[in-house]
Amino acid sequence: MDITLIQGTISGLKTAADIAKSLMELKSISDVQTKVIELQSAILSAQSSALSANADQATMVEEIRTLKEEIARVKAWDTQKQRYKLVQPWSAGVAYALKESMSNSEPPHLICTNCYEGGRKSILNPTTDSHCWVSYACPVCKSQIPTGYRGGVTPQYATD
Repeated sequence: MDITLIQGTISGLKTAADIAKSLMELKSISDVQTKVIELQSAILSAQSSALSANADQATMVEEIRTLKEEIARVKAWDTQKQRYKLVQPWSAGVAYALKESMSNSEPPHLICTNCYEGGRKSILNPTTDSHCWVSYACPVCKSQIPTGYRGGVTPQYATD
């Protein structure tokens, strides 16, 4: 929060209080009206500073919330990525395979290296072409790893 906004609010309120005190000493209506106008101006100035400070605070609260969410997401991904190991299941490419010791009863699977580097877990899916050659494809970034085999290719757990 900008300290000058707070100082502006305090200064405006002090000015308003000083003007209000001086109202008691005035005798003529025109002097009172002039001081009332000054008082209203000081109050509006203080109010404006307070609203600006409030808007700044709301912006900072939103930024803090967003940063906390990002920190939580990064921590969750750090935990998740420890469960995988980079392997070369076939000569044509690499992928991240689930470590058997960290499988938590999940079946063996491979995740995309591109997505892994981007902080996402994207499980590679087996596909076959018109000649029955098997590849593993990422549903997110569309990258593919050809296996060099026709049918019967299943992922294995990574060893620790």
